[in-house]
Amino acid sequence: MESSPPPPPWMTDTRRVGEALRGSAFRPRAVANALGVLAWSGPALDGLWWQRKNLAEGLLGAQIELLVRGGRVPTAAAREAFDARAWRAGILEDGPEGTVSTGLVLPLECDLVWTDRPERAFVGQSGVFMPDSTSLALRRALPSEPVARHLDLGSGGGAVAVRAARWAEETLALDVNPRGAEAVYRTAALSGVKMSPVTGDARELAALGTFDRVSFVFPLLVPWDGLTTAPLHTIAESASLLVDVLNAVAERLNPGGLCLFYVQDFAGARSLPDAIDAAFKGRPWRGAFWWDYIGETQAGPLRSGILAIRADASPGWRDEQNEAPDMGCDDWWPYLAPLLGEEG
Repeated sequence: MESSPPPPPWMTDTRRVGEALRGSAFRPRAVANALGVLAWSGPALDGLWWQRKNLAEGLLGAQIELLVRGGRVPTAAAREAFDARAWRAGILEDGPEGTVSTGLVLPLECDLVWTDRPERAFVGQSGVFMPDSTSLALRRALPSEPVARHLDLGSGGGAVAVRAARWAEETLALDVNPRGAEAVYRTAALSGVKMSPVTGDARELAALGTFDRVSFVFPLLVPWDGLTTAPLHTIAESASLLVDVLNAVAERLNPGGLCLFYVQDFAGARSLPDAIDAAFKGRPWRGAFWWDYIGETQAGPLRSGILAIRADASPGWRDEQNEAPDMGCDDWWPYLAPLLGEEG
């Protein structure tokens, strides 16, 4: 486990770039319209959206071309759309054929998430995986209530952690990929929040202390049938990852702490409730599996969705399909909370 590296020198310039972007038309709806999709969420983020034609023009068109599609624009057009801070921050760079971005900046609600360009994200162990519909689902499930400490596991560029940071006094964003630290710092600066990146394994958490909330968008524990190839980071190295993480997290939750995972319901030979029971070792808990997809795997039919666990609550278990509205609803906690016996 490595502690957070010191903030890079480009943080101030990146923060100013983020302020300018958030004050402009560079927003989810504008990106959706420019790329010709219904909404900049859910299924749109699971496709090859960077290959879609950019219909926007002018300043917005240049922003989307550079930061969302990862395309190239004439340097003069880039200089009109961005001030010198974008170059000083290392976000943009000029070449003989025009200006390109060194990474992508994706608007997710009020946040700006930094991630790798497609040709880097899916190649090699060092790629920072792009947020997708599962990231959006877990973001929506986070309660908008203040807490002291939040731990986001498998954080990547911080798509979930940045939303958590708006309510947590301290947010740690952990990823096994050392390059995730730079991405998290950029996301924090662009979005105007504070996060501390940590490089380490999600199964080894003792050195980090305890937390009020823990989140994790898991890779696939068992590949779906027909998934013969998949981007790196999509499939877990071990099908026991959920059980291993439950064992690690159960000891790190403060009294009344909350776990929110997006994961398949696979715990080996055990059911999810039995696996949670074993991890909590007699500590009371209440949980719900709020699933939104079912598919076939070599382990039989599995579902994927949000696993929510409240520590030290009156025992109970709910297993229900997620029927919360997808369009025009960024807050799913009011729909999830009643499954835990709570008010949303």
